[in-house]
Amino acid sequence: MSRTAIAAVFVAVVGVSAPLLAIDAAVPPLSVQQMVATGSMPKGVIRSPDGRTLYVANYGQIDRRNLGVYDANTLALQRNVDVPGIIVESAISPDGRTLYVSNFRRNSVQYLDLASGRVTREVNTGRHPKILVVSHDGRRLFAANWASRDVSEIDVATGTVTRTLDAGDNPRGMAISRSGKLYIANSTSDDIHVYEGATMAQTHRLARVCRIPRHITLSPDDSRLYISCLGAAVLAVMNTSTERVERRIRTVSGPKANDVSPDGRYVATADYNASGVTVIDTTDWSSRSIEVPLMNRASGIVFAASGLRVIVTGWFDDHLFSVGVAGAAPALSFARRDVQRTQRLRREYDSRSGESISSTARE
Repeated sequence: MSRTAIAAVFVAVVGVSAPLLAIDAAVPPLSVQQMVATGSMPKGVIRSPDGRTLYVANYGQIDRRNLGVYDANTLALQRNVDVPGIIVESAISPDGRTLYVSNFRRNSVQYLDLASGRVTREVNTGRHPKILVVSHDGRRLFAANWASRDVSEIDVATGTVTRTLDAGDNPRGMAISRSGKLYIANSTSDDIHVYEGATMAQTHRLARVCRIPRHITLSPDDSRLYISCLGAAVLAVMNTSTERVERRIRTVSGPKANDVSPDGRYVATADYNASGVTVIDTTDWSSRSIEVPLMNRASGIVFAASGLRVIVTGWFDDHLFSVGVAGAAPALSFARRDVQRTQRLRREYDSRSGESISSTARE
């Protein structure tokens, strides 16, 4: 079946969660299986090391109830945590005891003790930190400073910035290998900086990777770097040995965040413009996309600890959604009036921003 024949087909009726796109059917059919409320403008979502808990940063909440803690299986809200400022993204220590959050308003990274729910330390960074990554040994923490063209390297034990690494325009996505090689995706200069070595003295730049490389993740064996190309509507797959992009997998429109399943088989993107998810099977590079009927812009995404199941945040609709294999759990039903309202809100946003849900940008 051609892409044209099945692209952008959505039937807004009760009980229907129809795929927008199906390319090679190795990825099984998907359905929307859970939906729960969050705080305002949920941005990033991450999974605890034991796979039992999800942490959601609610960007639209200031000072109060801006971190949501959820059961990873049921999506039941366990508690809300008050963090001073506006938090954007988070990362967790290898032992699962400390959550690090980037604070857009305070230009800092805060340490949150998860047992007490209290901020125990705050570290000043560059301007408007976003994505955080922790080294595999838990000793170093990196913050991508969106507005100051650099990355802060933090010694976790002392809470001090040990060095500041130059980056390109609007650094955001980051990933770090087990050997300590750090990749920094620069959103508006369309390149990736690479740092390595004990003092990060070895550095080079990968130019013209794709249009708006927004988010990056590494495969479990560090052999591939997956790049969400927001302005190109593709997921780029880079061989980390050769540092060459070997594949460009088409998504529906505007892939924002991406995540890799723990076993490395699947990669999933949160498709911002299309308000949905694309899942890619790395064994044969087949893919399948699904629109989430009541979602208004996909933002953060994370795989469950096992199986083909992803949790994605709805940026403007204030919800968490679970998408999994059709038939593995009951699919949600959506009232026609609610679907129509969501579609109207999407169109209104498009008219204000000049974007289009159905458009697919080309490189």
